[in-house]
Amino acid sequence: MASVAPLAQLIAVAVAITMTTGVLTFRRRRETPAALPLTAALASVSLWGVSVVLQNADLPARWLDLTVFPQFLGVGGCVLSLRLFVDAVSGRTLRARRVLAFSVEPALLLVLLALDPHLHLFHATVEHVGDPVRRVVTAGPLFWVNAFYSYAVILTAASTIWTLRRSSRGLQRRQATTMLVAILVPFLCNLAVVLPGVALAVDITPLAFAVTGVLFAYAVLQQDLLRLVPVARSLVVETVTDAVFVVDARERLVDVNPAGMAVLGAGAGPRDTVVGRPFADLVEAAVAEAVAAGEGETVVRLSGGGHLDVRTRWIRDDHGHPLGRVVVARDVTDRYRAAQALERANDRLRAQVATIERLQADLAEEASRDPLTGLRNRRRFVDDLSARLATAAEAGHPLSLVLLDVDHFKAINDAHGHAVGDDVLVEVARALGAHARPEDVVRYGGEEFVVLLPHLDTDAARVRAEVLRAACAGVRVGIESLRITISAGVATAPAHGTTPDELLLAADRALYEAKGGGRDQVALAD
Repeated sequence: MASVAPLAQLIAVAVAITMTTGVLTFRRRRETPAALPLTAALASVSLWGVSVVLQNADLPARWLDLTVFPQFLGVGGCVLSLRLFVDAVSGRTLRARRVLAFSVEPALLLVLLALDPHLHLFHATVEHVGDPVRRVVTAGPLFWVNAFYSYAVILTAASTIWTLRRSSRGLQRRQATTMLVAILVPFLCNLAVVLPGVALAVDITPLAFAVTGVLFAYAVLQQDLLRLVPVARSLVVETVTDAVFVVDARERLVDVNPAGMAVLGAGAGPRDTVVGRPFADLVEAAVAEAVAAGEGETVVRLSGGGHLDVRTRWIRDDHGHPLGRVVVARDVTDRYRAAQALERANDRLRAQVATIERLQADLAEEASRDPLTGLRNRRRFVDDLSARLATAAEAGHPLSLVLLDVDHFKAINDAHGHAVGDDVLVEVARALGAHARPEDVVRYGGEEFVVLLPHLDTDAARVRAEVLRAACAGVRVGIESLRITISAGVATAPAHGTTPDELLLAADRALYEAKGGGRDQVALAD
């Protein structure tokens, strides 16, 4: 390539940059549906640019004619790919029918170029003059048809970006403006090349398109904004009371609604300035950690004492690849405090219920005992005796019962008064309780006492009864001359009965036998 015009040299450099950008874009094709049409556009621009460089090189005429076909292959491919790229970034699904429809004109263009040496409908004349070589082309009618079609497609793409710009705000709006300028620059450059005829010796349109492609690649692969806008704007409702944040794959805030700005607080700055900043820098660490954890819902406690219900959901493209996340945060401070207050009230209620149950149990226990001696009354004792008899029968163990009576108790009351009689009963009850085993049950009724002796047969029960009688004989009250004696009757289950009534009756008969035998002694049931 001996002689190349300065502009052609610049185009060659642009082609190298465009091809490199195209390779990088293709490697990221799984991240966004816009990557493939952008890669195709960059490849088309590169092909177009190489053709222009070759056309301005010192090549034989027959070789220069061969560059026309790849030149317009690049032109048609560039127009088609840019249209599909704009569809992708605006959220439109790339369907095969639409791709085929836009491919019809480039295919017809290639057919006409192949036939043009015979028809001369695309290029009326082609002349090679001058040194360095300049290629002078007189456009035919089909050239202008192709030009007008290409301009129409580019203008519709620009219209789509304009619509996208109007529906965006903040950083997205600025990015859409950049894209709009980027797509109009090659349009105007091509007009400057085509309309004046041969005013410009080198077609600089591929240079402009190369700049456009690089800017588009930067927008999609680095700023990663426009491919989120169509999804995010459909989810963000400006009037909802919940705070809504859209975070991209690089953890940057893409969009936020007014309620979200209220959560960020006045210190975050205006809405246009927070968009594009790292999300973790704008919210408290607890919120950032909840969002970084992935999809789910959690209640986060804020440093100021409030609580946020944070829900995170993925945004995915048509292929299931993650594009970012939608974060919905609701202030549940009042609800959380109300729940805490309710829990505290429930705790107090449970404590009150426990107190009431304890008091009821105390009252039931108090009602089952004699107020004078504190021993179990007859009703409670019969319940205990029934349970102990059932347990003893099931285990095959004996159960003995001792019925004790204060000798001459009526005479004590008549001689010394009921107060002294009560003292005698209290002291006898204390003596029986002190000498009873832990498993024994002592009951009082009138001047009679009953001691239940689990696991003791008749002989062992008689021994225990003698111990109890002797303990009661040692009882003293305020009157020195008063000597207390006890008579006792012993009965054992199942020998003397298997029910409370049978056992008590047998012990009562033994007690009367002891009293009839002279009192102050122990008698066994017959």
